[in-house]
Amino acid sequence: MKVAMAQEMREIDRLAMEEYGYPGLLLMEHAALALFQAIKARFPLEKVGIVCGKGNNAGDGWALARLLTLAGAEVLVFAPEEEGKLPPDAATNRAVARCLGIKEAPWSALLADPSLLSSFSVLVDALLGTGFKGEVAAEMGAVINALNATDRPVVAVDLPSGVEADTGRVPGPAVRATLTVTFGLPKVGLLVYPGREYAGELIVDPIGLPPPLLTERATAYYTLNRDELAPLLPVRRPEAHKGTHGHLLVVGGAPGMTGAPVLAGLAALRSGAGLVTLGVRDGLNLPEKPVELMVKPWSQLQWDDYDAIVVGPGLSTQPDGMALLTALLGRPRPCRVFDADALNLLALIPRWWEQVKGALVLTPHPGEMARLCGLSAGAVQADRLGLVKEKTGQWGVTLVLKGAATLVGHGEDPVYINTTGNPALATGGTGDVLAGMIGGLLAQGLPPAQAAVVGVNLHGQAGDLAAAEIGPAGVLAGDLLPRIPRVMGMGAGQ
Repeated sequence: MKVAMAQEMREIDRLAMEEYGYPGLLLMEHAALALFQAIKARFPLEKVGIVCGKGNNAGDGWALARLLTLAGAEVLVFAPEEEGKLPPDAATNRAVARCLGIKEAPWSALLADPSLLSSFSVLVDALLGTGFKGEVAAEMGAVINALNATDRPVVAVDLPSGVEADTGRVPGPAVRATLTVTFGLPKVGLLVYPGREYAGELIVDPIGLPPPLLTERATAYYTLNRDELAPLLPVRRPEAHKGTHGHLLVVGGAPGMTGAPVLAGLAALRSGAGLVTLGVRDGLNLPEKPVELMVKPWSQLQWDDYDAIVVGPGLSTQPDGMALLTALLGRPRPCRVFDADALNLLALIPRWWEQVKGALVLTPHPGEMARLCGLSAGAVQADRLGLVKEKTGQWGVTLVLKGAATLVGHGEDPVYINTTGNPALATGGTGDVLAGMIGGLLAQGLPPAQAAVVGVNLHGQAGDLAAAEIGPAGVLAGDLLPRIPRVMGMGAGQ
């Protein structure tokens, strides 16, 4: 599914009106209908409070007030005391609502007695839309704080007020919605943090926009639902054998860190790789090694024997690791995944990207990304979207920036925003599992960007399943392993 920035969505709306002849009022009516249906399906329609602003979102709110009133609900609209000039379509919907006798009150009444909000069965935030940037004005900020202080469910129109549509930034007061109904396409700010935290349940409604505008126009970002993931999974044919599904090499392991390559190797097998070999330092014992994994010392490795290589789990930053990394960096084949200490070593090589040959996937967390970029972790987190687009182009790699809403960038392609996963994954070893999954998918022949996107999505799904079955605290990296085939089966419709 494509993910829109504010300007991209405005352009879609413009084309719908200019090239397809859609009146703006029709789009506003469909938006109000989407809100009405979502509210009716989830909340009692006894008494609804709608808090309107001064733009087109207010028009959606006024149109919704009419639909709710005609359905028998008691509706009260809170509007700015100084009405100003509403956009024409919004003003039309306000005029119709007033002709129907829909009750309204000024913001000042709400601010004078915020307990008024507790009398409603549901509240609607129709204050600000996708054009918002910067900080909200003081009076509107007070209205937002009043909405947040109530225990009533709050439904946001298109985007929670106070959240920036393009970045997810929350520079001041912002509505913490129970439900957000967004129109046309999901907005970037609804999928990345902190905005995602404010959206609550998210419904994407096409509001009758022409399908070509939603599916064929290029956007800078995208995400995947389960139906879209299924065609990207590797296919296992009836005549397949272990060699058909690729041979992955996992290079890593150091005294005290031998579990990391084992986790990566098992994750690759659970992701469908036919064979996995662990490449470890000569003389290193792997007490955790399961029988399904093969082991070879570094001195016996032949890089061309493998379809893909993962480097880094438990590697450490010893000098012999740097020598191995440098040797692999300039090889055109096979495709490599650099994770963990491989990234820390890479950051020590001046202008390392000029030495890269062939396909390379990097999987940094924010701290590792900071070292690769020469920035602080805070600076990385402040501009995750921008950094992925910039560094993917500069470095010529497939970049997986881990964290809440993991991002995957590749060349000039749209950036993937992941929506699976949860805080249960914040435990040691889950990154090794992800690296192994991506490596296993590469070994099966998936292109680097596809392997990274599929691996990240499935990894998050496995974490979601583990959290649902075990609980949000106490999930171990190893708990993901048996759940990987299950989520792959669900994605394939099995």
